[in-house]
Amino acid sequence: MAKQYLVLDIGGTFIKYAIMDEDANFVEQGKVPANTMSEEATLKSLADVRDAVADYDYEGVAISMPGRIDTAKGWAYTGGAFTWLHDYPAAEKYGAIFGKPCTIANDGKCAAIAESWSGALADVDSGAVLVLGTGVGGGIVLNRKVWMGVSGGAGELSWLVCDFPAIHEGHAGSAIWAGKIAAGAIVPKFGLAKGLANADGVMLFDAYEAGDPDAKAIMDDYAVWASSGIITLQAVLDLPRYAVGGGISARPETTTLIRDAVDKLFEMHPYLPFSKPEIVTCKYGNEANLIGALAFHLEQV
Repeated sequence: MAKQYLVLDIGGTFIKYAIMDEDANFVEQGKVPANTMSEEATLKSLADVRDAVADYDYEGVAISMPGRIDTAKGWAYTGGAFTWLHDYPAAEKYGAIFGKPCTIANDGKCAAIAESWSGALADVDSGAVLVLGTGVGGGIVLNRKVWMGVSGGAGELSWLVCDFPAIHEGHAGSAIWAGKIAAGAIVPKFGLAKGLANADGVMLFDAYEAGDPDAKAIMDDYAVWASSGIITLQAVLDLPRYAVGGGISARPETTTLIRDAVDKLFEMHPYLPFSKPEIVTCKYGNEANLIGALAFHLEQV
C-alpha cells in the first residue's frame, strides 16, 4: 500500500484537511472550523482534525499556513490571521498534537510548488504563481525550486510597490499591488459604483459578462494594474510563464484580461529588454495549498 500523509491547509475560517498518498491522490477530505484567537484555541482546532482522521495510519503531517514561514526550520515568524503567532516553533508544536513528523510552509508558496510539481508550471524550469484573493499571494519558482529568500519572505507579491511617493507618505494600501488588483480592492469599487453594500466578486463578474459599463471600467483598470505588475516582475525575473490562481481565477475572463493587457504592453514597447511571458490559469484551484504542502513535506523528510 502507498504511504499516506495527513495534509492541512490552515486558513482564517477553516482548517481543510486531507489524507493523501505520495502521488497527491486524495483518499479523504474534510474541514473543521479554525479558531485564530489564541495558541490554545488553534491547537484545539488541530486536535479536532486529529480526531477526525483517527482511523488512518499516516506517515507525517504536511501543513500549509499563512505568514512568513521558514520551512527548513519549521518556524513561523508571523501567522496572517493568527495574530497571536510570532516567532513560533509551529512544526514542533503542531506535530506534537499528532505525534508525527510535521512540516510547515507558506500557503502562497504551497500553491507555487504544487503548480511546479504537476500543474501549470510543470513543463518549465522557472515561473511564478499569482494567487489573487484578499491579497496577492503566490510564489516564484527558479530552477524547479520555490525561491524562499533569506527569511522566507520572497514572493510576497502583495507588497510589490506601484506608487513610490505614496509608500513614503505612509499610504501602503494604495501604494502596493494588492491595493490595485486584490479582490478586496476591486469588489468595493463595484459596490460603490452600484450602491451595493454587499457586493461580491460573483456580482462583479456577472455584471462584466452582461456588458455593464461600470464593471467593464473596473475590470479594464484591473487589467492595466495586473499587467503592469507582471511587466515590473518580468524586468527582474524574466520568467517564461505566470500562472494565475485564487478565487478570482475561476472566471476565465481573469486570465484572458491579463494576457491581453500583457500582449498590448509588449506591442506598445517592442524593444523591452526581456521576453514576453505566457499568462495561463493555474491547474489546481482550492486544492493547490494541500498539494503543495505535501510536496514540501516530501522534500523535507
